[in-house]
Amino acid sequence: MAEGIVGRKADAARSLSAAIARHFGALGLAAWLLVSCAGAPRDAALAQEYYNLGNAHLELKNYERAVSLYREAIRLDPGLQRAYFNLSLALTESGRAAEAVGILEGLSAKDPQNRDLLEALAYAYHAQGRDDMALQSYERILELAPENTGVRYNLAILLGKAGRGAEAVTHLQRLLELDPSDLQALFQLGRLLAEQGRFEESVAALERYVLERPEDASAQALLGDDYRKLEKYDRALEAYAAALTQQEKLADARFYSALIYLTRIEDPQAGLAALQQALEDGFADKSQIAALYDSPGLVEKEKVRELLAGRGLLPAPGP
Repeated sequence: MAEGIVGRKADAARSLSAAIARHFGALGLAAWLLVSCAGAPRDAALAQEYYNLGNAHLELKNYERAVSLYREAIRLDPGLQRAYFNLSLALTESGRAAEAVGILEGLSAKDPQNRDLLEALAYAYHAQGRDDMALQSYERILELAPENTGVRYNLAILLGKAGRGAEAVTHLQRLLELDPSDLQALFQLGRLLAEQGRFEESVAALERYVLERPEDASAQALLGDDYRKLEKYDRALEAYAAALTQQEKLADARFYSALIYLTRIEDPQAGLAALQQALEDGFADKSQIAALYDSPGLVEKEKVRELLAGRGLLPAPGP
């Protein structure tokens, strides 16, 4: 699974038919902008048409066209507040996050407690590569709405990316208290716990996850890694096999299966077959290959040497 932000809330924001009504119709954001006198009624009606067309193109991911339509709507009716926000969404998605941030910061300055603005601003900051500012925005939203699980998830992802894994875990645990059915959060919790070496806790999270999503090969492989590091080799092999059932060419799972067979439970036939397949699938992590080759418990070392040498992966002899 991809760990990138924000997929959940960004996707919600891009579902314009529902989200625009939520952002604007329900919240009454008429005070966002400086009061501007609308043009003639005909201009206001035409601006609405351009605005509606912009929404349609935003839904279709025609972002550049949406930007031009929103700009025309604003030119005709500078008081059409909804167009500014949607323009910022289109700008962010078209790779012009800096322009979107400028718009959203102006709106947010006039309505600093507006959670929808803060959320859109966090996403634009992230798209701009300013995750420190995105974190601040998400933290501010949680001060206003601690029950917002989508924001808490995005905050956790960015905290993990920033090397603040323990904080990220705390947020995901709280999220799962609020919504125990959130499988995406459960997977990320397992992943982050594994990164911190908290393998027993990671196993508990990932076992719950794969019970609901057995088809997720990446989760099964991560579970196998946890079991291997806990020296529960039979369980590790089961998890790797489950991963390979879902995704046949999964080089890491095959290599670590080979490592277990060749150095821990002494099944050389299965180990050599798994190692050969791992190499054919592209496994080439030199540090892990050297660790396997130098393992004091390695069986069939000569055959392992031949497999590695045949692909130019034989580790250099030690000093």
